[in-house]
Amino acid sequence: MTKIKTCIVGASGYIGGEAVRLLLGHPNIDLIAVTGNESAGKRLDEIQPNLRGYSDLVYQKEIPEADVYMLSLPHGEAQNVVPRLKGKVVDLSGDFRLQDTAKFEKYYKAPHKEPELLKKFAYGIPEINRGRIKEAQYCAAGGCFASAAILSLWPLRELAAGRAIVDGKTGSSGSGIKPGEKTHHPFRATSFFGYEMFHHRHTPEIEQASGVEVLFQPHSTPLVRGVFTTSYVPLKKEMTSDELLEVFRKAYPGERFVRLSKGTTNVNNVKGSNFIDLGVAAEGKTAIVFAAIDNLVKGGAGQGVQCLNVMFGLPEEAGLLTPPAQP
Repeated sequence: MTKIKTCIVGASGYIGGEAVRLLLGHPNIDLIAVTGNESAGKRLDEIQPNLRGYSDLVYQKEIPEADVYMLSLPHGEAQNVVPRLKGKVVDLSGDFRLQDTAKFEKYYKAPHKEPELLKKFAYGIPEINRGRIKEAQYCAAGGCFASAAILSLWPLRELAAGRAIVDGKTGSSGSGIKPGEKTHHPFRATSFFGYEMFHHRHTPEIEQASGVEVLFQPHSTPLVRGVFTTSYVPLKKEMTSDELLEVFRKAYPGERFVRLSKGTTNVNNVKGSNFIDLGVAAEGKTAIVFAAIDNLVKGGAGQGVQCLNVMFGLPEEAGLLTPPAQP
C-alpha cells in the first residue's frame, strides 16, 4: 500500500510533538515535513529531544504539498492556513469545532474568518461521529476537556432530565509549551485552582456534540499529563450502577479506545495512550460518570490520528496501540 504523505503544521509544541511521535510509528504514514515559524531550520530532535534517533526531519517554514495536513497551531491561526491547503485536513485547534459562528465569537472573542469553510468540517470524535468523519475532507478533532465530557454524556442524551454538572481537572501540559505565570513550577507544582467560570470555550463544544446542557467548571492541578472529569447527571428515571454500565456498553460496542467499568477511574492508567477510561455509578435519579484521558493523546494528537485513520479508511487503531505507561 502506498503510504500517505503527511505534513504536521505547527510541530514545535506539546501536541504537535505528540503528533510527530505517533505518526513516526504509523505503518501507513510517510511523514514528509514538519513546520514551525520559530523552529524553521532546526532539526526535529533539537525541539523534540525525545525523538532523537527516530527522524532526520528539519523544521521548515513553508508548507509543502501533501495528502493530509495535521494542524497544531495556536487558536485563530488555522483559519488563515486551511483555505490554501489542497489535501485533507485534521485540525487540532478549536478554530473549526463550533458550527454556530455566534457562539464561536462569544467564546473565542473574535468573529470567525471562514464561516463557509466551517460548514465543511466534521467534528472529530470517531466514537460518536464516525460516518461524517469518513466522508469529510476537513476534520476538527475534539478538545481535551470536551472529549472526556462528551464521551461521558453522549450515552445519556436521551436519559438526562436536565442540566449536567461537569467538573474538570487538567495537567499543566494543557496550557501549552510556552511558560506563563500560572504554569511556572513554583506556582503550579503544589497548587489547585479553578478558572474560566461559566465561560470556558469547551462548554458549547460539549453541548453541541453530546446533546446535553452543561455547567462546566475546569480546574488546574499539579499534574503534567491528564484530564479527569466528573459528570453529575440528573436522570429521568431511577437506575442502578449495573443498569448505567449496560447503557454505556450499548452506546460503545466494540470501541477499541473506550474502556468501561463501575466506579471511578485514574489518569495514571491512560498516560501516553489514546484510551478513555469511563467509570460509572448511579443511585436513584442521579448518575455520576468519571472520565480519564491523556490530554495530549485522546485529548489531542491521538484523537487527530484516529480521525485521520477514519478519513483514509485505515484500521482505526493504526499507530495508536502503544499501551499506557506506568507509573
